[in-house]
Amino acid sequence: MKWKGIAALLAIAIVIAWPVPVNQLDAASNSAAHYKNKVIVLMYHHLDATESGATISPSRFGTQMKILKDNGYHVISIEQFADFMRGKGKVPDNAVVITFDDGYESFDQYAVPILKKYKFTAAHFIIGASSDKQNVHTKHMTWDTMRKLKAEGFSFYSHTYNQHDYAPLDKKGRKTGPKLSNPIYLPGKGRVETKAEYKARIEADARLEEKRLKEELGNTYQIIAFPYGVFNRTAKQIEKNAGVSLFFTTHPGINKPGSDEAFRLNAGTPTLTGSKFLRMLKRYG
Repeated sequence: MKWKGIAALLAIAIVIAWPVPVNQLDAASNSAAHYKNKVIVLMYHHLDATESGATISPSRFGTQMKILKDNGYHVISIEQFADFMRGKGKVPDNAVVITFDDGYESFDQYAVPILKKYKFTAAHFIIGASSDKQNVHTKHMTWDTMRKLKAEGFSFYSHTYNQHDYAPLDKKGRKTGPKLSNPIYLPGKGRVETKAEYKARIEADARLEEKRLKEELGNTYQIIAFPYGVFNRTAKQIEKNAGVSLFFTTHPGINKPGSDEAFRLNAGTPTLTGSKFLRMLKRYG
């Protein structure tokens, strides 16, 4: 009995002293909550093998999605996020929303297969005129493509119908600014828009974009990402009048319920390595 007791104690001591494999320690750490009752929103634009500006490679995007999965982040839908921001729902720990801007076809071509691999969803803010007219150099998704993707769990919302551009603000064109947030110069009239003309332009655009989203996709939520993240009180109120209830900016931060404006972290830059991406998440979380 004496030796059996000593053997049992030795066995316990060995178990306690024996080092836990590093990957098991990482897994335990990764499953912990970095933040609760908050949401990080990631922003992307275009995916292509040649990286530049706001374009990253499918490989870099895939690495980031793997980091999310391996480090205990939980991707939620933009609709769940919208309810959370209005105080009407809860979110899991380490909640993340993935968003894309501009409506590029590369979302369907490159991003969707990677997102499906990890069972993630994403929302895309589209420029209505680019999908209607296909009048841009970089191909945009068609409504048929968006309908197919919506049936698979992806979402599409407003990036304005045709206000995603800079325009001259004076006669000589030396001063330019985002069309959504500025009265623009009217060459045909030889002057800058009046306040009434500016408001009428923005209102017509907002109502047309929401109309097209409902006609083509049957949207019930109304959400916008402001082009370039730039807006003013007038533009925001006009979008509200058109039914929009959640407004995405490009300001960095983490989101808490009670606001109708959402922060986003720019993850779609070639300067963001995998380690920098994870540090960014943890810094804001």
